[in-house]
Amino acid sequence: MSTRMFLRAATRAAKGPRAQIGSMLRQQTLVCNVRAFSAMTVVAAKHAGGKVSKKEKRTQISPRDELVSILNDELSFEDSQAKEEEPTSGLVEILDAHGFELIELPDVDNVTLKKTTQDGTEILVKFVPSDVNSYTGESPYGEEEFSEEFENEKELEEESEMDEDFNEGYLPTKIYITKPGKGTVVIDANSEPENLSIEQVTFFKDSAIALSDDAMAEQTRKSIYWGPPFQNLDHRLQDAYYNYLESVGLDGEIGEFICSYSKVKENHLYRKSLEDVKKFFES
Repeated sequence: MSTRMFLRAATRAAKGPRAQIGSMLRQQTLVCNVRAFSAMTVVAAKHAGGKVSKKEKRTQISPRDELVSILNDELSFEDSQAKEEEPTSGLVEILDAHGFELIELPDVDNVTLKKTTQDGTEILVKFVPSDVNSYTGESPYGEEEFSEEFENEKELEEESEMDEDFNEGYLPTKIYITKPGKGTVVIDANSEPENLSIEQVTFFKDSAIALSDDAMAEQTRKSIYWGPPFQNLDHRLQDAYYNYLESVGLDGEIGEFICSYSKVKENHLYRKSLEDVKKFFES
């Protein structure tokens, strides 16, 4: 589960019983299993293990209306979270300063940054906003530590101030460096806040194979030698690759842009999907 979805669940769980919060933070399982809402008395009572009175049973709404009500709650929650986010005006300035053009479609979970250098080299940076991952895939706090802290009845706000390496994430990023007629170098990287880290470097003599999304090109790419893991290369060679990327505007600020913009984009896509599903069940 991505860090972002885990933190969403942790915030929502603040509305539920204390024991549920501790369990959710220890297990980090499916988000849908730990979300708690207060829109309906009946649902809340069942969720807390309480009894439902005869009066509540008589006024219980249909499952469809219940779903619509909870979708409304989710939309309200996303709206409140969006207001608390940091302003994104600085993101445009980062792109302009590095000479990249942003290419995207409003409701598509793919983003491309494009640039052509003075010597005609074409650079594409591609990423999927919803692909954000946690650094380790699990909490930096052990299960016992979580349990002990919640037994001490600390506030959820204090508990949610976790290590920054856990709150933040990395985003798999593809960098395509193409010299027309000479081939394409593909760099698999991870975008992180204030950092861009290389994972692997591969050369394609045929740029069409490197850049195409069709099934045949994908199959061909699987048979090509991708080279050793980047961290196994000589340190001087690693430094030389990073120096080159910085020379064409691919540095820590671009990593920051990709992470920050992905958060904005993913929130937009999630809210749009909630609206679409709500309209579907209301019709």
